[in-house]
Amino acid sequence: MTNRLARYVGGGRVEIVAEPVPSLPSGGLLVRTEACGLCSGELMAWYMDKKLPHVLGHEVSGIVEASEDDRFPVGSRVFPHHHATAPLARREREVHAPDWRPNRLSPGGMAQRFAVAAEGLADCHLADDLDPRDAALAEPLACVVKSIRPWERLPESATVIGLGFMGLLHLHLLRHLGVPAIGTDLLPARREWAERSGFDVRESLEPAETVYVMPGSQGAFDAARVAAGGTAVLFAPLPPGADLRVPNGAYFSDLTIRHAYSAGPSDCADAMAFLRAGAVRAIDVVERFVSLDELPAAYVEMREAEIVKAMVLFPGDDGGSPHV
Repeated sequence: MTNRLARYVGGGRVEIVAEPVPSLPSGGLLVRTEACGLCSGELMAWYMDKKLPHVLGHEVSGIVEASEDDRFPVGSRVFPHHHATAPLARREREVHAPDWRPNRLSPGGMAQRFAVAAEGLADCHLADDLDPRDAALAEPLACVVKSIRPWERLPESATVIGLGFMGLLHLHLLRHLGVPAIGTDLLPARREWAERSGFDVRESLEPAETVYVMPGSQGAFDAARVAAGGTAVLFAPLPPGADLRVPNGAYFSDLTIRHAYSAGPSDCADAMAFLRAGAVRAIDVVERFVSLDELPAAYVEMREAEIVKAMVLFPGDDGGSPHV
């Protein structure tokens, strides 16, 4: 049996190729993919070219086809995080644990089938009660959980700069948490999407206690209007060789600058709870549901900001669409 998958081959190009199906790892799972989102981080050529050859996909859900762990029986739907470690007392440090990065899906989530090693099951969740498209939101929503930190004191006001997929997820979760939030974006189509979802979108901003900066750029950081004593959260890295310039006035306003890199098991557990509570659904934030063969074109469209988000739906056992 062959396993069709999406491989990033460099220079901003994706190809669909066939390889053997991965074997069942000792103590692990073999999963048939149902849905897998295209991550915005997978669009950054400078980041992806370092990973060649690389199979895309980590925003994923699927059905267990073979299992050596009784917690995840055959036929169950799962969301497995592509990295895993045991939850730590300091949850913001989970992604820096020495065993976190080495764990990964094989060959990747953007494949008809993938394997989860026993070590990866430390951050794998049953999702039988969720639509597979919604379950595939768990990893990116977990990154937003880490960014907002709802286990701490929530801000009294917030601004989200950049209304792509991750910016929309921020707005949805902030609304669910009862935080008044304003969104802004340079692209009219993205502003209109957020407005259709009922969010307050403006071009002229007032200072907010917390400003979530989605794009990894100096310009986006400079656009942040943070109230005195407030926080700017940088959600994405700057390109290689770029150093963030912080104005001297940041000192006099007691500005806190915080980063939000990836998500650990505590964040994933919270994300699953928020999905079950209806904080956001895939149809709220995904613009294009595509087949695996349509992914290379959708990759270009998403990279060029022509669409907000693409998610691949994989056929079920009967050749039809996954259960929705």
